[in-house]
Amino acid sequence: MVDVLELDNTEPQRHPRTATVLVFLAASAMILAWLAVYAVTNTLIAVDFIADFPREADPRSAWMFKAFLGTFLTFGIVGGLFRWLSNRQLRRIDAIAEGEE
Repeated sequence: MVDVLELDNTEPQRHPRTATVLVFLAASAMILAWLAVYAVTNTLIAVDFIADFPREADPRSAWMFKAFLGTFLTFGIVGGLFRWLSNRQLRRIDAIAEGEE
């Protein structure tokens, strides 16, 4: 059985810094963009599903940039939406606790 005193954590919680979260989101967006653009395209070329791109007209770098921006912006919008919904719900809980509703 776990002792109740062991569960009491008196250290204050540290929240992640915004810069750290943005770096992780950017890294995730870059990995997903690379996988979607280069890895999938190279696989399709290897199995002769699509034709190989000529070196001077390879559109994949532009595709990767657009995929990165789209993914990063999507992460930001979804994160902002979750934060807004969380704050809204916390305000409703506070109002209930104060007896206003």
